[in-house]
Amino acid sequence: MIDSLTVTLMLLAALLHASWHSLVKYRDDQNVVLAGMGLVAAVIALPAISFLPLPPLAVWPVIAGSVLLHVGYKLALARSYVLGDLGQAYPLARGFVPVLSTAIAYLFLSQFPTANQLMGITVVSAGLLWLALHSMHAGVDRRLFLAAATVGFIVASYSVVDAYGTRISGNWASFTAWLIVIDSLTFSGLIYAIKGQELWTSIWRHRGRMLVSGSLGIVSFSVFLWALSRSPVGPVSALRESSVLFATLIGAVMHRESKSIHKMAGAGLLMAGLIIVAAMR
Repeated sequence: MIDSLTVTLMLLAALLHASWHSLVKYRDDQNVVLAGMGLVAAVIALPAISFLPLPPLAVWPVIAGSVLLHVGYKLALARSYVLGDLGQAYPLARGFVPVLSTAIAYLFLSQFPTANQLMGITVVSAGLLWLALHSMHAGVDRRLFLAAATVGFIVASYSVVDAYGTRISGNWASFTAWLIVIDSLTFSGLIYAIKGQELWTSIWRHRGRMLVSGSLGIVSFSVFLWALSRSPVGPVSALRESSVLFATLIGAVMHRESKSIHKMAGAGLLMAGLIIVAAMR
């Protein structure tokens, strides 16, 4: 069941999520920005580890699998933002996430939303796909479609893996803190291996943006894992994808991306689905 607190915090997290995506998109090297914001998140999460219980032995393979998924997600995300606008790449990437998350959670966690929640998830997905299809009709590079589809599949997969991890760990905050630290250091190490000293030069040059995006990222992700630890994956993922509304608005207002009746219609469908998900207790 989805309670009012979860709905409210997930909508706030969605706004923060769209905001840090905007900061990542509008830089020359998205991998560097993702590495920098990850290091900021790791620095914030590190002190928490000393106050939290160590995850049980059975949790570490889950963390390892989640780290692999998150690293793949960041690489695919950076690629999609090289190939498309925020308002184009973001809906494409998120379009299949609620339905895929629901299906994977059913297969591996035996979670299935109520009939009303499933209806809301379906409407949310319809709105997301409407926006994605509009982008495709506008002329989407096949490479962008492949990168965005990869992002969507990985997001759905790590949502289920992380939901499982928060449950078996017995402490969602401990699982979240360790995941953030290990994931961030792993990805930053990978980008350092590719970029060398250029990574540190770029991070220092854009330190303000890194600090803001890292702070937004850790808050939005922590709220997401908290919600996954107490609510079904499908409805939580649907609420998270309200970030597409915010991303579309940010792209149109702040970055002067195209506005159209198709985007408004897709956003309306998305909002209707979110209302259904939020209203069904």
